[in-house]
Amino acid sequence: LAQATAQHTCPRETCLPVGMMFSKVLSLSLVVGCTRLQQAAAGLFATSFAKYPNYTGSLKVTGSVLIGQAGMDTVLWYKFSGLDSACTGTGNGKNNSCGIHIHAGMTCAEAGAHFYNASEDPWATVIYKASSGEGTNVVVKTGKTQMDNKGRAFVVHDVDGVRVACAILEEDKAKSGTSPLYVESFSKYPGYTGTMAVKGSAEIKETVGYESTSSVDLFSTFSSTVAQFLTFSLMGADKDCAANAVLDQANACGIHVHVGNCSIAAEVAGHYYNLVTGTPDPWKNIIYTAASTGAVGSSITVQIPTNQTNVNMKDRSVVVHDKMGARIACGNIVTTKTTVTGTGTSIVNGAPSGSLAASLLSALLLRLFFPLLA
Repeated sequence: LAQATAQHTCPRETCLPVGMMFSKVLSLSLVVGCTRLQQAAAGLFATSFAKYPNYTGSLKVTGSVLIGQAGMDTVLWYKFSGLDSACTGTGNGKNNSCGIHIHAGMTCAEAGAHFYNASEDPWATVIYKASSGEGTNVVVKTGKTQMDNKGRAFVVHDVDGVRVACAILEEDKAKSGTSPLYVESFSKYPGYTGTMAVKGSAEIKETVGYESTSSVDLFSTFSSTVAQFLTFSLMGADKDCAANAVLDQANACGIHVHVGNCSIAAEVAGHYYNLVTGTPDPWKNIIYTAASTGAVGSSITVQIPTNQTNVNMKDRSVVVHDKMGARIACGNIVTTKTTVTGTGTSIVNGAPSGSLAASLLSALLLRLFFPLLA
């Protein structure tokens, strides 16, 4: 499934080989079709934190939360102030002690229980440390997508598990009048001699960004008014880039826009952004999460405050790194996307066009009614 997605891209859909779609009745190797399996749509954020309804304690939590997606996992970034100082990173053993969680409810007044689809509650171990009040790339195996998480309540707890603050998760919006950019394929990075062969695709959208109502803002140090988010799927990436892996090397498991294109290693250069002097690299913590096979399911990053527009990013490149930070794959950024099948017939809006659709139907009928011809 992931391999087919990487090789044949449909807008916000997953493309499956026809043999996979109709494995009981049809087996074709050249033709692909696209099913309407919803992929990640955009990043999520919450900044308007207020006291939880009916909470009468003294804590006044402010801050911001960003949510990304890695396959069916939820990726959490956060920065808070006003947290319970008794939360030192371990909790006190009570349910929800020092927890920060997505809840099932669509309002703070009716937040409900933790939101997930798994045999055990993955939010039970997500605990903040008040002294720092922040975290990046916390992977929570929720079994939920961005589309599922959108509009849900995000709740902050004190050391005793009491709900003290809440905000609603909103969706990043692509900036009006801007066009997405694409990486249609990846190839080995120039000069890379290792065994990993990354395949896949990516899309870059310019976002209107979020406006924080709090001085405690994840992006307050970037002085950026323009941001992007990436959606991508990969095969053959570094399997050691697992969920919540310890990353102690620069660019470990990274996926970043770079200055040049992929033709010559020297031209690729470093990360592409335009920020005031002394501000940090916005690509520094942008990473992928891989399965044990090296597959990276449908993923979406949080907002990346580059202070560069999509117009300036075209004809540059997206580079994929391994766990040691080495550059292993590169894909050129283009302004248009071509989707080509084994027959040379294009796919429009996720539906096989013209003769391809007829061929699919004919092949299916033949296999159904004349199985001995197979």
